[in-house]
Amino acid sequence: MLALLGAVAVSASSYPPPKQLPRITVRSGQFVEAVSGKPFHPRGFNYIRLRTAGSGDQKFLWHDTLNPATYSSARTEAMFADLERRGFTIVRIFLDHMTGAGFVAEAGAEGLSPAYMRNLLDFLERARAHRVYVIPCFCYLPDVAGYRGGAPPENVAGMNRPYLDPGYMRGKARYMADVCAAIKKHDPSLLSTVFAYELENESHFMATEPPFSLTSGTIHWQGKTYDASRPEELQRLADDGIIAAVNAAAEAVKQVDRQAMVGASVFTFQAVGRTGPARLRDDKTPDGRFPARPLAIARSKSAYVDIHFYPMSETSLDGDYRSIEFPELRDACRKAGKPMIVGEIGCFRHVYKDVPTAAEGMRKSLARLQRDGFAGFLYWTYDNDEQNDHLWHALAGKGEIIAELEQAMR
Repeated sequence: MLALLGAVAVSASSYPPPKQLPRITVRSGQFVEAVSGKPFHPRGFNYIRLRTAGSGDQKFLWHDTLNPATYSSARTEAMFADLERRGFTIVRIFLDHMTGAGFVAEAGAEGLSPAYMRNLLDFLERARAHRVYVIPCFCYLPDVAGYRGGAPPENVAGMNRPYLDPGYMRGKARYMADVCAAIKKHDPSLLSTVFAYELENESHFMATEPPFSLTSGTIHWQGKTYDASRPEELQRLADDGIIAAVNAAAEAVKQVDRQAMVGASVFTFQAVGRTGPARLRDDKTPDGRFPARPLAIARSKSAYVDIHFYPMSETSLDGDYRSIEFPELRDACRKAGKPMIVGEIGCFRHVYKDVPTAAEGMRKSLARLQRDGFAGFLYWTYDNDEQNDHLWHALAGKGEIIAELEQAMR
């Protein structure tokens, strides 16, 4: 069924196999254990390592968690043991699409890197041993021949391709299904350790690239037409695009594991200086991005809706809520039977001047988010020292933040 599967048929570590974790599913708008019906609360962390990629003026930090040259099973083990002891239940990681350190061993490779896959399997095995679930987030698309879909449609360019280029969407869906199939081939009982396969980190479009940069004419896409002069029509195109991308991924992954969940995450419109959907002409912001509309994700085959918040003040959540049409979103999720989660929440240093202040800010924000119906949270990050100059990680200071997060679970 999957031509690339043979390229990643590898053996992982010989970590002692514990009992299979209960499969988590969604029932009546809540996360539950599929067999027992016991409620499940996704509360935990984003776990990331970073490296400097690029060169010259184009240097940037990129995800390095499973890099075959740097992956630390000992550090991974210590993290999972700590989370189990404290009662946390979930970790989110980022899969690197890049050639060399990521899921492609070398340029021209015909399949995914066996060494990188070994590390993913090791990570999942250690998570299972400590009763912690994992969300693998699939960033972009590896440069593998089987995933390439040819030229994009007319008037679709740049960062808009992942959600408007059918070839790209098929490639991404196949990539996600291939990873799922490799896990299944290695150990089918390991599949339940994967909480959900996440389409992308913070799915978004670019207002500065076609088709959203167009101000006139007609856009033809997937048998539909859209008037580029009308922002509401461009928003309808974006909504249709994210739904198509999520659905393609969900359908492909479920062909391998019919019980698997697929999810999608976004930042808020306010996070990039925007007031809400369908306002590309009215909002003035230097940030060209705008998020996929949460209301559209609620209409897709995503198992849940994942919204990311980085509170900047005691009232900033109000603006975030307005920008994502929160009352309508909450109603739509209830009608669709989809939970809402906070896949990222964190504390910027320029907002929270010290660790105790950050811990108090998290206490207030998480209490409100829980009251407003969010089913769980994943803090950014567990212990990422590489971002020490920007954000407070959970183990910073004397552990005030992680202690507050423990209290939030109760």
